[in-house]
Order: sequence, then C-alpha cells, then structure tokens
Amino acid sequence: MQSDKVQAVIFDLSGTVIDFGSRGPVVAFVELFARHGVAVTEPEARVPMGAHKRDHIWSMLNDPSIKQRWTERHGASPDAALLDHLYPEFTALQVEVLERHSEVLPGVPEMTAELRRRGIRFSSTTGFDVAMMEGLIRSATANGYNPDIFVCPDMVGGGRPAPWMAFHAARTMGVYPMSTFVKVGDTPVDIAEAKNAGMWAVSVVATGNEIGLSAEQLAALSAGERASRFRAAREKFLALGAHYVIDTSADLLPVIDAIDARLAAGERP
Repeated sequence: MQSDKVQAVIFDLSGTVIDFGSRGPVVAFVELFARHGVAVTEPEARVPMGAHKRDHIWSMLNDPSIKQRWTERHGASPDAALLDHLYPEFTALQVEVLERHSEVLPGVPEMTAELRRRGIRFSSTTGFDVAMMEGLIRSATANGYNPDIFVCPDMVGGGRPAPWMAFHAARTMGVYPMSTFVKVGDTPVDIAEAKNAGMWAVSVVATGNEIGLSAEQLAALSAGERASRFRAAREKFLALGAHYVIDTSADLLPVIDAIDARLAAGERP
C-alpha cells in the first residue's frame, strides 16, 4: 500500500469529534463517587481521561487524596473487589449521561466528508466499552460523524495507551503501514496510543479535556485567559510528543497536507 501520503485517521470521541469539553465522562465519574459519599473534583476526574473507563476508575481510586477520602468514608481502602462492584454501576450511569453529551462538534461532518473525498479512511478508538456505545453511535452517525468502525477496549482486550485498538481499526479497514495513520485526540494517552502504534499524533485543545469547558464556559473567558489556557495545553501536548496541536478537529485538513509532504520526503512518525 501507499507509504508516501496519509491513508487513514483515527479519532478519539469525547472532546475530539463529539461532546465539547469532554463533559460526558467527567460528569459520570463525579456522580459515581458522589453516590458513594465521596466528593471528587472535575480536575481530579479528568486526570486519567482517555483510558479505558474501568482503568480510569481504578486510577481515581488509587489517587492518594481520593483514596484517603474513600477510606475515611467507608472504613476500608479501595480494592479490586470494589472496582468490580463499581464498574457495572458506572456503565449504566455513563450510558445515561452520554445521552446529554453526544453532540457532534462544529466542522466535523464537513472535515470528515473531505477526508472521504480524498480517499482517506477514518475510524474511532475510545475509552468507552461496547455496552456504553449504542446511543452514542446512533446520535453521532445521525448528525454527520460516520466512521468506518468504532473500536472499544473490550473488543480487543485493553485500552490506551496500548496500540491494540488502533491495530484492530487498521486491520478492519485493510490499511497499512501505520506510519500513514494520523491519530487525533485530546488527552496524553491519545498521544501515547499514537506513539505505541507508530502513528502521527495530533492533539486537540479548544474542545477537549485539557481545557475541559463547555462552549459557553469557554466563550465567557476573557481573551487573555483563553489564550493562556490554550498556550499551556499546547506546550504540554508538544512536550509529550504530539507532532501537531490544533484548536479543533475542524482544523485537521492543513495538518494532513503537512504530513503528506513529510511522508513524501521520507519522514516517519
């Protein structure tokens, strides 16, 4: 297959192509812990974002501050049995919350239509399990985001930062080499997934987890505050190894052109 131009793009979901500010997952995590008498903040809930949701809960339970609060409230430290108990409850809660947080982001339908016009395949990997996805897929496809495949961690035996979902997407689409793939996401583990799979990494700032604000909240910031937050997010993503940082996924096409030029010159991720 071709190795001198981009052949496929793998998008994250929340904060990247749907759900401005990646609100759906964080609302569910905060609510899950609140139901068990433990208050967690949105910034605390956002730290492991992008991982398999089961891994995300386990990471939160092992955060020293949250672990202390849980132990003080329940008289015992969190363990694997607790995780087994919490995850089914979270699954049902996440499905409910996603019904309110699955809007396709502005510019995404037009951008993906242009990818198809250019013959570039696209798919999505996610931290959501298959059981959480039915309503989200229905909403996304009805509103203009219709990838070749949605890949979930429980389809392949694990989530990010492992490359298995990306490899499954590539195999399903019948596209290789991985150096002609672009991964677009809004979290550090999206960058790690790209690196581990040998893909180009593109990070999204304005609509994603790193800023973590709804469109209305973002618009309410002063221009200076917005610029400061964007600058900090860009610096963080570039330091983690992102090849490109863009405001929104609608800004992707010029990046595709730039990567095409680098591939044609013999560069690889």
